[in-house]
Amino acid sequence: MDYQKKLTKAMAELDEENVLKYVQIMLASGYSHAAIRKCLTEGSEEVGSYFEDGEYFIADLIVSGMIYQHALSLLIPPLESGDPRPVGRAVIGVVEGDIHDIGKDIVVSLLRSERFEVIDLGVDVKPQRFVHALRTYHPNIILLSGLLSASVSAVARTMKELNAEPGRRDTIIYIGGQCASEQLCTQTGADNWGYDTIYTVDFCKKVIENSYAKNN
Repeated sequence: MDYQKKLTKAMAELDEENVLKYVQIMLASGYSHAAIRKCLTEGSEEVGSYFEDGEYFIADLIVSGMIYQHALSLLIPPLESGDPRPVGRAVIGVVEGDIHDIGKDIVVSLLRSERFEVIDLGVDVKPQRFVHALRTYHPNIILLSGLLSASVSAVARTMKELNAEPGRRDTIIYIGGQCASEQLCTQTGADNWGYDTIYTVDFCKKVIENSYAKNN
């Protein structure tokens, strides 16, 4: 039985009961966490396509995010006092004027499952709050998220202020969400961009790996 296709289909159809059932079956059958996350992501991307085609609505996107996080919680082991230190530190937030946090919340959950310390600034985050987070937390990476086309200008304003900070040279900045593009990344001086949540998390892991290699 192809549980991967079944999980992806259940996720796309917002069938929470079957999503959780297939995640548990796949875990018991020896599937890797990465394989399960890939199915969840592919299903959620189908939800996004249905939304763009007018078949799903904002409420469906919200439900999709809730199901994704519920399923993801099955993959995240409980933290224990004897666990190792976080592998890295990330600051993330949805830029000013935007309150769409589904994608951000998924990335937060995924990063924490990879043992990142994540400072989640929430939604509608003004540029000054990102600057404060840079100065206060000295993160390895800052992730700016935005869904709306109007978020492009908010990203540009935020990047202008971050780029003026001395600590910027030691911090990677990543733009995520539907507002992200190669053009925006280049124009604002960000280090990378992307839509896909798995790609985003993999990039963050590579940032830490590169930093470790550089310092050792």
